Amino acid sequence: MIITKIFKGESSHAVRCAFSTRCSRSIHGHSFVLEVRLEGDKLDRAGMLYDFGLMKGTIGQFVDASDHCHLIWSDDREEYKEFIKNENERWIELPFNPTAEQLSMFFFAGIDYILQHTETSNGEGQLRVHSVTYHETTTGSATCHREDVETLFGKDWLQKTEFSQGIIDDWSDELKLIVFEGKTIKNALNS
Repeated sequence: MIITKIFKGESSHAVRCAFSTRCSRSIHGHSFVLEVRLEGDKLDRAGMLYDFGLMKGTIGQFVDASDHCHLIWSDDREEYKEFIKNENERWIELPFNPTAEQLSMFFFAGIDYILQHTETSNGEGQLRVHSVTYHETTTGSATCHREDVETLFGKDWLQKTEFSQGIIDDWSDELKLIVFEGKTIKNALNS
C-alpha cells in the first residue's frame, strides 16, 4: 500500500551552472509542492498505513524548513553566501546545487532518516519512503526513488547541511534530537 501527503511552501534560490541565465544568474523564488509517498506492509490499529496527522509532526517540520527560506549551494561564492545569511533569518546551506532533482533527493533522504529514527506505537508495519516528487513550478517537477538516493546522493548530506537558527528555533525538541543527535523518538500522537 502507498499513501501520499502533499506539502506546500515558498522558497528562493539561484541555480548556478544552469543553461537558463535567468535561473543561474538571478535569485528567484518558487511556490513548491512536495508529494511524499510512503509504503508499508500492514495497516495500523486504526486501519491506516500511517496517520496523516503524524506526518504533520517531525516530517512536516523538516519540509517546512524550506518554506520562506533561501536555499544556498555551499560551493557558491563566499560573498554571496554571507550576504544571504546576514540579510535573511531563514536559509539552508546545502552541499549541492538546489535543483528540483537534488531537492527531491534531499527531501527523500531527510524524511527517510526521520522515519528510521521514529518508533511507531499504533501497530504500524514496516514504513519507508516510496518516492518524493518536488514540483518546482506547476509545469516542472522531479521524482526521486530509493535507488536515486542510493546512487546519486551523498551519504553525508545531513552533516554537510547547515540550517539557520531561525529554522532551528521553529523545530520541536524531537526533530532536533533526530537531526542533530541521531536519536530515536516516539510518535507524538500515540504516546
